[in-house]
Amino acid sequence: MAFASDVTPDDLKVFMQEAESLLELLDEDIIRLEQESENSELLQEIFRAAHTLKGSSGMLGFQSMAGLTHAMEDLLDRVRKGTLPVTPEIVDSLLASLDGLKVLMAGLADGEEATLDIEPLVTQLRGIIDPAAGAGAAQSG
Repeated sequence: MAFASDVTPDDLKVFMQEAESLLELLDEDIIRLEQESENSELLQEIFRAAHTLKGSSGMLGFQSMAGLTHAMEDLLDRVRKGTLPVTPEIVDSLLASLDGLKVLMAGLADGEEATLDIEPLVTQLRGIIDPAAGAGAAQSG
């Protein structure tokens, strides 16, 4: 589904307000995560924020934002479940993805979906989850 044509200005306004709050929360919490990597409540809060942003952006047809937050959510789920430890690489990748989300938000604020290529960010996140898949994607790309 492309950018949903039935998104009203009110829908967009509500989404933008909610997304702005979630991005601020993610910004603060991901930075805290580096110092508080064992804080399960913090991990849960970060995961919930990414999950909420993924769902609401997907419902409105903002596929780039939904795709990027989905990859973030997958990585965060592994960390939350203890399959992956919090590392500087994970924090840096999450922060880079957050920067990408901010670019996408700026495009929406201007009334259109931004043309940011999220694939390098998604590949980076997925490469942390499965290094073999990430290396294969990097070689073929």
